[in-house]
Amino acid sequence: MPWPMVHFAIASELISDPSPELLLGSLAPDSIHVRTNLRTEKAKTHLMPEAGRFATDEELKGFFESNKKLAYSDPKFMHYLCGYIAHIYTDRVWTFDIYPAYEVQPNGRSVYTQDVTKLEFMILQNWNRASDWLNELNVGRAFDLGGLLESEVYQYRGEKLEFLVNPDNEPLGDLNILSMEVMDKFIHTTGLALKQLYAKWNVYNDLRSTV
Repeated sequence: MPWPMVHFAIASELISDPSPELLLGSLAPDSIHVRTNLRTEKAKTHLMPEAGRFATDEELKGFFESNKKLAYSDPKFMHYLCGYIAHIYTDRVWTFDIYPAYEVQPNGRSVYTQDVTKLEFMILQNWNRASDWLNELNVGRAFDLGGLLESEVYQYRGEKLEFLVNPDNEPLGDLNILSMEVMDKFIHTTGLALKQLYAKWNVYNDLRSTV
């Protein structure tokens, strides 16, 4: 699965100046890691109907609909909810489009970890306004959603911010399999697909108008 900066970059494709709640929502599903690393629990926060099967677009829409009333009464929750769904959608695309290149490598998992860690800092250093996303993220409001508590999301946010502001965490060397060209395309196409999905749900204009 992609790490936070990829999710934040996609949030910035959705809305060029992403709100704190859109950014925090796009981080939130992985907050399960502060509680447990069990795949079965991560599957729940990622709205998987069963472990190993990603939610379909229709199932994601059902999740939105079940939270629609609060979303339309609280713009911050609307952004958080759309960020949350964007994270899960992005994970699904990433799993089929990006990760297979690592699965065929004999030491694919370690190479993958090095690449996605390196990518975090490359996006942070090179992407327009990326450092601003961290400032916005830090003031975002979390909500109890997807089986996660606000407090767990805040704890996870703190851990990720601490990691990203420390340049010593950046791996030496270049990317092994991924490239910034591939990542630019992934971020742009996934962001566009999410715009189209939210427009289909008649949500996108409301999302943009409440920034």
